[in-house]
Amino acid sequence: MSAYHYDPLLWPILGSAAFIAAIGLYLWHRRSETKGALTLAAVAFLLVGWCLGAAAEVAASDVAQQRFWFVFRDALTLPGVVLAFWFAVQYAGLERWLTRPVAGILAAVVVVHVVLEFVAGGSLLWRGIVANGEIQGDRTTLGMAFGGFATAVFVLSTAIFVLLFVRSAAHRAPVALILLGQVAIRVLYPLGVFNIVYVPNIVAGVVSFDIVAGMYAIALVRFRLFDLVPVSRQTMLERMPDAMLVLDDRGRTVDANAAARRLLVAPTQAVVWHPIRESAGERVELAAFIADLSTPSEIVLYNDDGQRTCEVSAIVLTDWQDRPIGRLVTIHDITELRRLEGQLVQQERALAVAAERERLARELHDGLAQDLWLAKLKATRLAAQPELGPEAQALTDEVTAAVDAGIAEARQAVATMRAPSATNVSLRELLSRALEDFEDRFGLCVELDCDTTLPALQSRAEAEALRIMQEALTNVRRHADATVVRVRGGVDDGCVVLEIRDNGRGFDPDMVGDSAFGLAGMRERAAQIGAELEIESAPQKGTRIGLRVPVAAAAVEAHVA
Repeated sequence: MSAYHYDPLLWPILGSAAFIAAIGLYLWHRRSETKGALTLAAVAFLLVGWCLGAAAEVAASDVAQQRFWFVFRDALTLPGVVLAFWFAVQYAGLERWLTRPVAGILAAVVVVHVVLEFVAGGSLLWRGIVANGEIQGDRTTLGMAFGGFATAVFVLSTAIFVLLFVRSAAHRAPVALILLGQVAIRVLYPLGVFNIVYVPNIVAGVVSFDIVAGMYAIALVRFRLFDLVPVSRQTMLERMPDAMLVLDDRGRTVDANAAARRLLVAPTQAVVWHPIRESAGERVELAAFIADLSTPSEIVLYNDDGQRTCEVSAIVLTDWQDRPIGRLVTIHDITELRRLEGQLVQQERALAVAAERERLARELHDGLAQDLWLAKLKATRLAAQPELGPEAQALTDEVTAAVDAGIAEARQAVATMRAPSATNVSLRELLSRALEDFEDRFGLCVELDCDTTLPALQSRAEAEALRIMQEALTNVRRHADATVVRVRGGVDDGCVVLEIRDNGRGFDPDMVGDSAFGLAGMRERAAQIGAELEIESAPQKGTRIGLRVPVAAAAVEAHVA
């Protein structure tokens, strides 16, 4: 006699196995790109095993074979329930529940149950087997304990889905289908297993599993089960530098990536499922900003790194019927961008100022200086006229001297306005050239004491420092009546230090204040490059002008911005 025989019931059972296997293969294919897909695929493959066991039980010819396949099917039930609970926790974003102790307890219960199913033919879990055209069993006390555990896990996973349905509009359609499948299992499957009514337990199980598989298939294909908000917690989003928050239609935080949790200075449990005004931790001003956000805007935040400028934008999320169900808020740090933009504006402004100075220098050289030379030439010719008397001759000499002074002033103004052109020349060499030019024009000896390792400055700071030194030398020539002028250059505490000392008549800085145009201009130039200007002087005791310029270009640019 053959151990197995043909039964027409095999076809629907095998059809169900093929249908569930197709869903399992689809989930397996997406296991690396979607969280929870691998767990749900494992559940599907367990159901396929259950269906194949059911087919073997239907085809078995004797009670011993039927009993074995009955025990085999029951051994797969508890692992399936535990994996379904695991998937529910993952899908709801509650992975913090899946600690090692919890996982250890669940795994231990499953292993013990499977072992007991196959020890002594499962007699520790089942009192007896009744043959009424199929196998049915009565659970022992131990078996009922395992059954109660499975029921508790099932109820807990159902509660998770109910909570997700209530709290998140984005999940309602797929979660509703999952809950329908849960109801099918709880209603149909126990009918045969616990003899509530006489329905073959294999038929009840296959039908209930078909309904569950159908619900999941609709949720996967029609409602994109794995393409909704939970995907925002995938590895890629968790590693994004931009903070991302998902808010539901009631303004509660549904999801937050790692950058958002760091920005809000709050753990995950304090963020998820709380209104944004409550879940923002120390960022009360940011919470209010997000709650009222209607268009992309900027906000300034302060943390341990200092002031940060962030651009906050929101995208409306819609469901499958294009109804708004929440917002995706993105917080992008644009501090560096704004710093570069500010630096670019300052550079453009500096170039414009330099171009204007060059234009004025050309106009002075080609206009006023040429007119003064022409005036000097005419005064010289006039002085050569023999018919001029002594008084006229003296007056002509005074005019010539005044014109010479004007020419010198014009040349000095041209030299001061023009920025240094040799960008590859050291600061020490630029100072030396400026002093040599000063000595050639005005005949005043200047001593230079400058470190050979004087560091380079940011281009604008270097140009402004040279102009301050030129203005100081001009003031010495005009007002100090000095015989000795010393210029020193060195480095002190991260700054380039430039100093001019003279032994002239000096003055009282408190009396002069900002009324002197030259001193006021020097102070303005120093402030623009983040430098410190020191003026020390007293009547008949000479003058000292000191300038401290930060070496780091970044410090200068930040101050200017």
